[in-house]
Amino acid sequence: MKILQFKLYHKVSLNLVFVSLGCLSFFSPFAKAKEQHYKELKSGNNFNLHPVQLLQKQVCPSAQLLPKRIFETAKYYVYICKGDEKTSLGYYVQISKNSGSQITLPVNKKVGEAYFAKNTGVIYTVTPYELLITKFTKGSSVVLREKINSAIAADGQSLSKSCPTGNTSFVEAATKNYIVYICGRQTPEIYVAITKNGNNTITLPLQSNYNYSTNTEDSEYIAIKGKTYYLLNRKILKVSRNGRNLVKEKVLYWH
Repeated sequence: MKILQFKLYHKVSLNLVFVSLGCLSFFSPFAKAKEQHYKELKSGNNFNLHPVQLLQKQVCPSAQLLPKRIFETAKYYVYICKGDEKTSLGYYVQISKNSGSQITLPVNKKVGEAYFAKNTGVIYTVTPYELLITKFTKGSSVVLREKINSAIAADGQSLSKSCPTGNTSFVEAATKNYIVYICGRQTPEIYVAITKNGNNTITLPLQSNYNYSTNTEDSEYIAIKGKTYYLLNRKILKVSRNGRNLVKEKVLYWH
């Protein structure tokens, strides 16, 4: 009987050892990540971390307010925090990746997925495609315009739209008010235009007579819907109807 009890005790002890080792191996990556995060915070380099990791540091005006949108450019993180009794539209928080300096302003206006904040003659605008800072004095001048590299909602879903599923992007072009993608599988086949402010989208097949070159810099893309004519090339985006221009905007970047 004692022998059986000894074997049972020995077996239970071994199981506990294996469970303990398993737990250590499971939690060790988290412990290492936490230690690394602490080192980053201590060294002052925490602004080089992923924006989700930045949430461990309070970015919203109070601990009760959480970010509902996160945007990232080459130089900045922008968070849109939930609102409170002071501002129902929420807060705009901009953090510099280099210096860690932070700007926090109430959101004054929201159009679709575009958020606007104002501060003493300066308007901050962020959309899933662009961060724009405009200064208004006697006129208006663009202080900063940066492409958004990542735009996600609180649930981790992407906020930006682009080519339809299964298609690749041959061209991505931006004007003052639009993002345009030329999409397709083997060759360019689809024209997709998105308004920066409202995030509205139009998707059309390209006309077979467009001027396509393997060098996209020399290409010109044409799409037609009814009597509306859409034209995109390296220099200009033009939308016209019956010979009258509805949109005519300079292409700001093209790749």
